[in-house]
Amino acid sequence: MKVCIIGAGMGGLAASIALQQDDHETVVYERVSDLRPVGAAISVWCNGVKVLAKLGLLKQVERVSGQMNRMSYRKWDSGEVYCDFSLLPLYEEVKQRAYPIARAELQKMLLDANAPAPIHLQKRAVSYSTSEDSVTVSFEDGTTETADFVVIADGTHSKLRNQVTKTEIERDYVGYVNWNGPIEMKEFEGLISNDNWTQFVGEGKRVSFMPMSATHYYFFFDVPLPLSSAPKRPEEYRSTLAKHFGHWHPAVQRLVERLDPSKMARVEIHDTKKLPTLVDLESGRALLIGDAAHATCPDLGQGGCQAFEDAFVLQQLFREHRISPASPSTKLDIETLRAVLRDFQDQRGDRTAELVLRARKRSGVTHQLGDPQETLDWYEELKTEDGTGIMRGMIKTILGAPAQLDHP
Repeated sequence: MKVCIIGAGMGGLAASIALQQDDHETVVYERVSDLRPVGAAISVWCNGVKVLAKLGLLKQVERVSGQMNRMSYRKWDSGEVYCDFSLLPLYEEVKQRAYPIARAELQKMLLDANAPAPIHLQKRAVSYSTSEDSVTVSFEDGTTETADFVVIADGTHSKLRNQVTKTEIERDYVGYVNWNGPIEMKEFEGLISNDNWTQFVGEGKRVSFMPMSATHYYFFFDVPLPLSSAPKRPEEYRSTLAKHFGHWHPAVQRLVERLDPSKMARVEIHDTKKLPTLVDLESGRALLIGDAAHATCPDLGQGGCQAFEDAFVLQQLFREHRISPASPSTKLDIETLRAVLRDFQDQRGDRTAELVLRARKRSGVTHQLGDPQETLDWYEELKTEDGTGIMRGMIKTILGAPAQLDHP
């Protein structure tokens, strides 16, 4: 079966690789002219790693990722350790590690695994139409692509999402701005442990050091701010962050002094409410995955992981419904495709919507976006946390992944 995939991000590439494993023909279209990763790194939690393992990428991930063995929270000014605990019990419980990884490294391994399937750049999809036996995607440049099925993975600014949902979907500003980038570990010897995900929290703000490789941390700053109020030019990043964090712990001030603005990203964090549907049942030939389907704030670390889960579930449903790569499109039963879409909606709709809501709630507490007392209470709770409560929530998220991920 020929599948057209709109978007060459993590979800789109994972879907292409997964479907190629079963000999389906895939072709990927991407609106940008150059495939550059957005952001320095990503924390791929255990459920996402399990999908990458199914795609045959585990050894590559292990080779280039950081070793995150512990997690800690520290007070914003003094550096007082609120809590510091091992993540190894979590990994043992869910039977997989988490791997923070540079986005450039992850993108490269996905692109390599996707070959020889073609990726066409500078192709902005604007609509799709269906006939009795095919779907045709139209692009801004006037060209089209016809296939048996279309996977829409064109991100949080999706151009095709409204056509699937048959309603206008707007993104919602969560309430904080994130600055992120890479920094060498040697800059923080004696201040930060290189296998510990260290977070300084206070004043509704957060600064994080996460080991993304053997030599570098992935850092980020979170600041609750009105939309469009923070300077956008890289040359203003340092002075902006110095204003917000100049009175924080010496490790944070050192980070502000030594970061490289040219290697940073600035993101105003948005999400989307639960969509009416992730699938186009009427046509039977289109569905949404990744940020196009369930854009979330990063407070649970599940954005990329859920895109990977989407790709894996689609692969499994094609198998369960015996959609053969050799089937000519004229013989594909549209009701079988609709059954795939119904099952995809059942398996992905509620799970992803729940995680978006949980991430939004977590964000509100961490960044003091709601009741300020909730955030102050959370700081106090961290002082008595031994890791059990935090890991319980993580385990719930991870074990909610498709059960087939734990099958050989």
